[in-house]
Amino acid sequence: MELRGSTGARRRLTEIQSQLLAARHTAGLAQQTLSEWLGVASRTLRDWEKCYDSPSLKHLISWAYALGFRIAIVDPLISSEFSPVILENGESFELHEMRRLTRPLWIRRRERKLSQGDLALLLGVSRSSIQRWEDSEKFPQPIALIAWAGRLEYSVELNQATNVVDEPRLRPDEEAP
Repeated sequence: MELRGSTGARRRLTEIQSQLLAARHTAGLAQQTLSEWLGVASRTLRDWEKCYDSPSLKHLISWAYALGFRIAIVDPLISSEFSPVILENGESFELHEMRRLTRPLWIRRRERKLSQGDLALLLGVSRSSIQRWEDSEKFPQPIALIAWAGRLEYSVELNQATNVVDEPRLRPDEEAP
């Protein structure tokens, strides 16, 4: 199946990637340094920044966070607030963020009385994909998250990271206290 709504989602993903490039420049952070923080090759980060390629959602979450942002599902009619990051036992930051992102999408789908199958048809994906995304068993690609949010009249935005209770990640050259 082909993802429906991918043109607008592709445009929005390109905007997010461009915002992250601008944020890196503003921070005066070298591409090599950021790529080491993210655990990817500098060529990979360069391709993301030039929009030649797209990161996985897990990498997008980490990339945004490394530059002081969090990915947000935003209802244009309601202001969004971040909940503090309280990691469950053994949970990664990225999985926590994925659960936080999927919650409002799951709620909106149910409020609109859309089945997972109906939403899957609207998006051009399988019902099992929707189920795995909602259960945070699998990360959708960023373009799919954006299209999913768009179908439910939300947008995906970069917001300044606030209410983050865990410590920022250490730079590769720093040691833990």
